[in-house]
Amino acid sequence: HGTCSCGHCICKAGWFGKLCQHPRKCNMAEDESRSFCESADGILCSGKGSCHCGKCICSSQEWYTTGEFCECDDRDCDKYDGLICTGNGICNCGNCECWEGWTGNACEIWLGAEYP
Repeated sequence: HGTCSCGHCICKAGWFGKLCQHPRKCNMAEDESRSFCESADGILCSGKGSCHCGKCICSSQEWYTTGEFCECDDRDCDKYDGLICTGNGICNCGNCECWEGWTGNACEIWLGAEYP
């Protein structure tokens, strides 16, 4: 429900969220919506986002915050040479997801015969 610009979604009118996945209008009562956004410790979206239609919307000012309840800090992944996931993958809730051809806890191992 939007377009990509420099790795960020630009939402069309009527949509919002990191991936433009949430409609602006909601047919859910506020109390019901909040009940889906509270983590086990009773904190709404881990204190790092807002609740809309029963889903946590993580703060756009904290680009590194992700997860169902905004509980993940995507700066917590393994680093190599000072780079998160060595620059050869992305951090997803504390774990590196390596690009094709790379492996290792910090995506530091090239599987190919030659260095790219």
